[in-house]
Amino acid sequence: MTDIVNRAGASVGSLYHHFSGKADLYLTLFEELNNEQAERTRRAVRSARDAGITDPQQLFLVGAREYLDVCMEQRELLRLFVSGDGPPGFDLVRRQRLADWVGMNTEFFVRSGEPLDEAVAIVMTGAIGLCAQELSLSADAARTRKIADGVIEVLSRLERPPSERSQ
Repeated sequence: MTDIVNRAGASVGSLYHHFSGKADLYLTLFEELNNEQAERTRRAVRSARDAGITDPQQLFLVGAREYLDVCMEQRELLRLFVSGDGPPGFDLVRRQRLADWVGMNTEFFVRSGEPLDEAVAIVMTGAIGLCAQELSLSADAARTRKIADGVIEVLSRLERPPSERSQ
């Protein structure tokens, strides 16, 4: 808590006025990061749709790129959440968030008229999640961008089974 107070330029009292403790602060920061990722991803997908992009896979990749951009911008904060030093119960929160994310991505394709297999959504979501973890560990901005671009490129080459492709 002393490190947090020093970095924030605040007092211990003001910190405890806003948060019940370190776990509360940790979870609040996690929620704020997730909310920023979700909002920016939604905005990017909406803009792509407005620009005429209709292919669900392309829309997914637009959203994934924006998600990874947030991860690159917030590398230090993200590193905190992938370090494994979270408060008790955080692993359950993180696993639930991942399951929700896979569900949302599966539903995204279904709403788009693509009956995407849940396994494909898991693979694509998992690739983005693992990429985010790698980005958080990278100290070099150029390497970080190269990793993100590479993962997006690999995902862009995935082909849907013939029964799931748009005609």
